[in-house]
Amino acid sequence: MNTMNIRRIVSPSDPLYAGCVKIYEESFPYDERRDTAVMTQMLSDDRLHFIVFYGDREEDGPVGFFTFWDFGRGYLYGEHFAVDPSRRGGGTGTKVLDYIKSMGIPMILEIEMPSEEDEMTLRRKLFYERNGFILNPHSHIQPAYHPDSEPVPMRVMTWPYVFSSEEYEQFRKDQLGIMPEE
Repeated sequence: MNTMNIRRIVSPSDPLYAGCVKIYEESFPYDERRDTAVMTQMLSDDRLHFIVFYGDREEDGPVGFFTFWDFGRGYLYGEHFAVDPSRRGGGTGTKVLDYIKSMGIPMILEIEMPSEEDEMTLRRKLFYERNGFILNPHSHIQPAYHPDSEPVPMRVMTWPYVFSSEEYEQFRKDQLGIMPEE
């Protein structure tokens, strides 16, 4: 991929949206993602930024996507970030993070608990660390996305500094405000 184009998706009729949904459903376990219909409805929420990235031609489909929330409180919450598995390892993820970081707004995101038993969780943590994110000490549980699922223990990483307890608590309140009703 010589060129990487990045733009926001605001409607499910966007020609790249269906490809992003496929990557979303393949990349995140049920307990770590919204119901697709709910996510589609949330595209109309101005606080949600659904960013798609693709190569030279839209017709070739999305390379991946990044969803983040801007609650107007001086930070961004990176909720979901995935690259098509067949296109990983080529620096695309770093380019996307560079694009997001170029906004100059601190960011918080969740990662699975890093574990020696699961190499992928360690690789994700190292990827974010290579891109300037810092593992935070805050105890964090991702709220349940579905009535039939459980909350998921996670860790939070932030850029460009460790969030204070007050900043983390504000994020937590904001996050709970966008989660499905139980």
